[in-house]
Amino acid sequence: MFFKKVATQELNAPNTVIGEGMYLEAVRMTGQESVRIDGVYKGAIEIDGSLVLGDSGSVTGDVQASYFLVAGEMMGNIKCHTQLHFASTAKVIGDVHAQSLIVDEGSQVTGRYRVGEPKSQDSVTEDDKVRLIQEL
Repeated sequence: MFFKKVATQELNAPNTVIGEGMYLEAVRMTGQESVRIDGVYKGAIEIDGSLVLGDSGSVTGDVQASYFLVAGEMMGNIKCHTQLHFASTAKVIGDVHAQSLIVDEGSQVTGRYRVGEPKSQDSVTEDDKVRLIQEL
């Protein structure tokens, strides 16, 4: 499963962009379209489209998306319906549930992986996140 060559899902042009230098704090972002984050976002994200977290971007909160490319810093649990891709610059703390997973050399991910049918159980608690940060 991990050694099979998997084609990277094609990214849609983002309909929403949180640019570098921007800070957005919300309870939850939802939608049907694609989003790119190069700034700082705090809150949950639930979108049916693709999500790109650029290398200058940061997300604190749980994420659910169809496709998620992580190149920046992410603290929270991730659930992807198709493919999750950790770029070499990714720094992630949280559990990962995805149908397909690509992990580039150099990415830093602390948490549990579940590849296959995503499930909402067994997620990292806030206490677990604090403990993991202190260990780093």
